[in-house]
Amino acid sequence: MMRSEYTYKIVFGVVLVDIISLVIPIYLRAYPEFLPGGRDPTSYLIIFVHIPAAWNMFAAFTITFIGSILYLARENIRYDLLSLSSTVIGIIYGIVAIVTGMLWANEVWGSPWNWDPRETATLVMLLAYIGYISLRASISDPERVRTFSSVYAIAAYVTLPITYISAVIFQSLHEQLPRQPLTSIMYSMLGIRVVIGFIAFILVLLLYYRNLMGKVEVIG
Repeated sequence: MMRSEYTYKIVFGVVLVDIISLVIPIYLRAYPEFLPGGRDPTSYLIIFVHIPAAWNMFAAFTITFIGSILYLARENIRYDLLSLSSTVIGIIYGIVAIVTGMLWANEVWGSPWNWDPRETATLVMLLAYIGYISLRASISDPERVRTFSSVYAIAAYVTLPITYISAVIFQSLHEQLPRQPLTSIMYSMLGIRVVIGFIAFILVLLLYYRNLMGKVEVIG
C-alpha cells in the first residue's frame, strides 16, 4: 500500500513539472517575433503541447507493436496488457495532438482541417488504434481477443511510419521543424518539453499497466 502511494506521488510530481514546463515558454515569450501575413506569433506556443503529444503517441503505438509481437511469441498476458495500456494512452495523446494541430492550423493555414497528408495520415492511424479497442470489446473469449488484437496491432503499425513520412514524401502544408521560424530558446524549451513529457508518459503508462495487472490478478 505504501509503495503504491509512493508511486502516485512520483507520477503526480512529474506531471506537475510537466505542467510547469508548459507555462514557462509563455513567460519567456518563446515564439517568433513576427510572422508574415498578419498571423499571430503566439500561436506557436501550441507546439509545446502538440509536438510532445505527437511523439508520445508514436512511442505508445510502438510499445503496442512490440508488446503484441512479444505476446504472440511467448503468450504471456503481461505483454498483452502492456499493449492494451499503451494503446489507450496513445489514443489520448493522439486526440491531443490532432486537436492542438487543428488549433494551430486554423491560425497558420486559415482552416482547422485541410486534409493535409500529415493530418489525414494521423487521423487514419488514430482510427486504426480506436479499431483495436473496438476489436477487443467485440470478442468475449480472452485468449482469442489477445491473439486477434495482437495480430491487428502489428498490422495497424504500418500507419505509423506512413504518418511520419507523409509530410516528407508528399507536398504538405505541414513543414518540418527545421523549416519553421523557431528561435534558439524555442528549440531549447521544446527539447525540455519533449523529455519531461516522455518521462510523464512512461510513468503514467506503468501506473495504468499496474492497475490492469492488479485487476487481472484479482479476477484470477
